[in-house]
Amino acid sequence: MSVAVLLASLSSSWIWILAGIAAALMLIFFIDFYRKEESLGNIKSEGSAGPALDLDSKSPQWIQKKAQQLIGLEAYRMAADLYHYLQKYDEAAGLYLKGKNYIRAAENFIQIGRREDAARIYEAIEDHERAAQCYLEAGDLVKAGDTYLRSGSVYRAARLFEQGGDRLRAAEAYQESAFYRRAAGLFESAGEKKRAGDALKRSCEQVRSLLPEDVSTGDSRPFKSLCLNTGRMYLSSGLYQEAVEAFEMGGYYRESARAYEDAGKSDEAAETYLKAGDPFEAARVLEDKGEVKRAASLRARGYLDRGERREALEHLERAEEYEKAAGIYGELGERHRAAEMYEKAGEYEKAGEFFAEQESWVRAAECMARIEDWSKAAEYYGKAQDFSRQAEAYERGGDYYHAGENYYSRGLLDRAIKVLQQVDSRDEVFSESSALIGKIFKEKGIFNLAKESFRLAVENQEISRSNLENYYQYAICTEKLGEIEEAMNVYEKILLLDFHYQDVQDRMNLLKQQRTVVDSRLEHVYEETQAGQEATSPQPVSVDREVRYEIMDEVGRGGMGIVYRARDTILDRIVAYKVLPANLMNHPQALKNFFREAKSAAKLNHPNIVTVYDAGEEAGNYYIAMEYIDGETLKELLNREGRMPLKALLLIAGQVCRALEYAHGRRVVHRDIKSSNIMWTKERTVKIMDFGLAKVLEEVKGYQTIASGTPYYMSPEQTLGKDIDYRTDIYSMGVTMFEIATGSLPFATGDAAYHHVHTPPPEVRSILPELPDSLNQIILKCMQKEPEDRFQSARELFDAMKAVR
Repeated sequence: MSVAVLLASLSSSWIWILAGIAAALMLIFFIDFYRKEESLGNIKSEGSAGPALDLDSKSPQWIQKKAQQLIGLEAYRMAADLYHYLQKYDEAAGLYLKGKNYIRAAENFIQIGRREDAARIYEAIEDHERAAQCYLEAGDLVKAGDTYLRSGSVYRAARLFEQGGDRLRAAEAYQESAFYRRAAGLFESAGEKKRAGDALKRSCEQVRSLLPEDVSTGDSRPFKSLCLNTGRMYLSSGLYQEAVEAFEMGGYYRESARAYEDAGKSDEAAETYLKAGDPFEAARVLEDKGEVKRAASLRARGYLDRGERREALEHLERAEEYEKAAGIYGELGERHRAAEMYEKAGEYEKAGEFFAEQESWVRAAECMARIEDWSKAAEYYGKAQDFSRQAEAYERGGDYYHAGENYYSRGLLDRAIKVLQQVDSRDEVFSESSALIGKIFKEKGIFNLAKESFRLAVENQEISRSNLENYYQYAICTEKLGEIEEAMNVYEKILLLDFHYQDVQDRMNLLKQQRTVVDSRLEHVYEETQAGQEATSPQPVSVDREVRYEIMDEVGRGGMGIVYRARDTILDRIVAYKVLPANLMNHPQALKNFFREAKSAAKLNHPNIVTVYDAGEEAGNYYIAMEYIDGETLKELLNREGRMPLKALLLIAGQVCRALEYAHGRRVVHRDIKSSNIMWTKERTVKIMDFGLAKVLEEVKGYQTIASGTPYYMSPEQTLGKDIDYRTDIYSMGVTMFEIATGSLPFATGDAAYHHVHTPPPEVRSILPELPDSLNQIILKCMQKEPEDRFQSARELFDAMKAVR
């Protein structure tokens, strides 16, 4: 900066003074020259302002007077020194300027806080460092930056521009100083994203040039990071091609692919994703193009490459690569899902094996039926208690004996006879088939055909313990037909082998009495004939005993037998006559226990429990006669109406609780509480059926047609075959309440037994949000896995329900 510029920037008073001095100076310069020298010498002799002058002994007035004299003599520097001594820095600064002592002038301006004036002076003398410092101290960061910039200190200028808020100039200065990343940040904040990208790109080139020869760009994390940021910067400004180049320079192919996507170049995007080893994103692009199956296959492959087998499964299914999915499910231990995949893949044998492992018996059976493995199909249908389809599988597989046995156990007697008669006489089960046909004819009261069937069952067989029952049944039929001698002969053979076999001794004694009666009648006839009367051939004496219960019609059937409406011919009343499963007679101990339990049930006298009248054996059937209820089961009601209202639920559950409280107090556990065992009368009264039967049938649960409890309602401990108590009824009651509230069972799909043991019960409110939370919690507590976590008595459950509003 020139002196003229500097002077122009000073205050106006100083300008006038200096201008006057400049005008007069030339006129008097030569005239006064010698005189001034003489006067100065005189002043100095009296006392100088220089080093020899003792100003401390002088008064301020004296010093100021001397300064004025010096000014008159144009000795501005000396006058300035005196003013500086007097701390009149403003006057001193002006005189230093006149005397061209710019540094001292600037220092005095600094003393009075006029740093910008000082800065301009330093600029005029090109002392940019001090000028910038003064601007900095004055708070003018931008001017300080300008000053450093002119001095060539570009980096320092950049910092000051940045501090002063001039981001663009700061960015330019940083870029000029080769601080490209810092420049890029400021360009970005100033909205100059392209320039920011350019700066970052130059930074990439800078870093790459500095890499050692043995270090590749792919190994340099700083370099790669810079390329990534460069690409992102270009991308944010819509410069897709530049972004792609930056990303690929750093090896960021995924980001490059995304840039292609943003630019609308799907083909390039998919190709680049695959190049990046990212099949997931490539799949997404393909999916957007409508190539769904190929996309799913790529995703699955990607997950498998990463070892994430579970994540791959969903996509393998979408790609319809079911067999591969099945193998993975199997490795993960999810055998049920593996089975489903094998089924979809058409691998029915494997699917059936896997379903069977998970006890998904129906699905297993269906798979076996597809490959016409009827034996396995029948086995699995039986385990699923789907006896109708089991019988069909037996028939289609040519296993007529087991088909007939199935029909018989379900009371379909005519169908049983039809298939059993198809068993070939050379078949190893011909004897068993004939015996079963005989049993059916006997139950139907057709004793002549029953006898012939039992004869075929033992034909060409010596009596032994293995066929003892068939000989016994043959004897009973002959007895029913009045063939007393034949019956007695067979009974005698049985007694020789087993003297205590069933009721053979009693039957023998009865037949002996009957034979005595016949003999006496024959003797009487003979006497009459001898007397000349016409004698007639003696007729066989009928020994049929009177049937007490007259069957009227069937009202229901289930795992515990068939229920008929019948008339008690002795007491002349209508009863519910339940014929227990025929297979029960094969378990003598169970029969004894049955009569014991029937006796216990008969002692239960409660308005909400069906009264048991009688139990016994009639016409080869074991039965239990009960109070006949004019109504329908809750299961029938739910099947017809769906879920029931809250008030009905509370009314029904309350009555069941009172019945259970009564029974439990007498040490009787029902073991099979369910909607089909709860009758609902026309008088809106609950009646619980089948007390005690479940316990008896547990002892024969290994047989396919007998069930101890129903899997959909059974407690975990009952499912596992553990000892149980009254709390198992609490659990089953919770399941039943869930069914009444929602119209469905908590574990209606899959393996119910597994779920009851392992799966937390669902909340009723997840299906029925309007259900009161208090009732929701009651049902959940009933269905807790551990008995200790449930209500500990039916009374406690009843009290909890009373609080539900």
